[in-house]
Amino acid sequence: MKNIESTACLVCLCAGSVLGASGSPVTLSPTNGRVVDVAHIYFNIATGERVATAVGGGETIGRGLADSYPVWSSLVSNPCAEFGYTTEWFYGVDNNANTTSLATDITVLDFGDIAVDTVVDMVHINWVTGHADTDSDSDGVGDGVVGLAGEWTYWDADNGRDDNLIRLPLISFMIVDLPGNILGPEALSGYSASIDLAGLFSDSMTFEIGDTDGDSQGAAFYNPGQWNEDNNFDGFPDTDLDQDGLFDWAWSVRFAQPGTRDLDGDGIIDGDFADSMQPIGISFGVGEGEAIDDGDGTWAWELDMVPPGATGQEDAFAIYAPPLGGVGGPILYAGFFWFGGFACEGISYTPVASFEHVLYGPGSGSHCCPGDINCDGIANFFDISEFLVFFVAGDMQADFNGDGVLSHFDISAFLAAFAAGCP
Repeated sequence: MKNIESTACLVCLCAGSVLGASGSPVTLSPTNGRVVDVAHIYFNIATGERVATAVGGGETIGRGLADSYPVWSSLVSNPCAEFGYTTEWFYGVDNNANTTSLATDITVLDFGDIAVDTVVDMVHINWVTGHADTDSDSDGVGDGVVGLAGEWTYWDADNGRDDNLIRLPLISFMIVDLPGNILGPEALSGYSASIDLAGLFSDSMTFEIGDTDGDSQGAAFYNPGQWNEDNNFDGFPDTDLDQDGLFDWAWSVRFAQPGTRDLDGDGIIDGDFADSMQPIGISFGVGEGEAIDDGDGTWAWELDMVPPGATGQEDAFAIYAPPLGGVGGPILYAGFFWFGGFACEGISYTPVASFEHVLYGPGSGSHCCPGDINCDGIANFFDISEFLVFFVAGDMQADFNGDGVLSHFDISAFLAAFAAGCP
């Protein structure tokens, strides 16, 4: 079997349609199983560099590249841990052993809000799998299950609606022969990976979410001028359906089972279909914050917006089915789903319907507090001066509330952040 060092990373620009949702979500059950986090893998799409680190050995990072920092983060896998729950749920995206119409070849799409004009140069992904694998080199990482693949795609202007007029593709990448389960039948193996998109010229897959001014800021891919467009003529901007001043975006994942697809285009189906009767899925995640009991039988997740990468998500996701006939055409909207409402009570907690994912951007933003415009570690007169220079010049760096226009609301938002100071 090929391991991830020799695994091909198939890259393509994405087209087609997949869109959001309306109405009340359908209740699904999360997937239950003993999940053991096995390893974290750093992989650079442009250079092929691969570094694997067993969980507990420290996080892996890129080598020789500019620092990246989180610009959107959903990493807390168990938001009810402080209430004594130790179960780790995951969501089984694909399972050929299941007989439901959504058992295989489906696409799961999760969505959230982010500041406009955000450049992304690295993403954090994950998968949980029961597919049996070997570890021939004893590095703590599966060698790779032939024919087991995952395809991750990123979208502009998407809030999970069933509307193919508004969402726009940014990038899509596929990793084939994903590492599998090396723990035996008693547990499932969980993996996370940092996929570095940075490269030179044609090698780069960096992208900008929510462009407002036609300036990609050095990113290789972007959709120019998306802010405030209303392509479906419903009276709401396609990019901010929840009207919170942030840009609506989404990411999706679709897995391929062994023995079901010709991944390398050589005319031969990859892998053994007998190996496909196992689940593969993704872990749950939420932004930084805390679980709040509303006292009326409902719970909420109170976001902490101070940490780098803090963001908002909705307690729901969308699912799309394969094209009719299974070949070609757009994937079909199958519905809007959740797990019955997030709660840390009862026999077992109810997970929030958001999935683990992180976007990283170039620079050293993790060292800056919101009011520290020049990023020197303190909020002082020089930050006020720099903000005013941007504002007077019409520079969108002064768009402090991220609504795509410069107004007194940006001044108010900046002054509030400045007054809060730096910790």
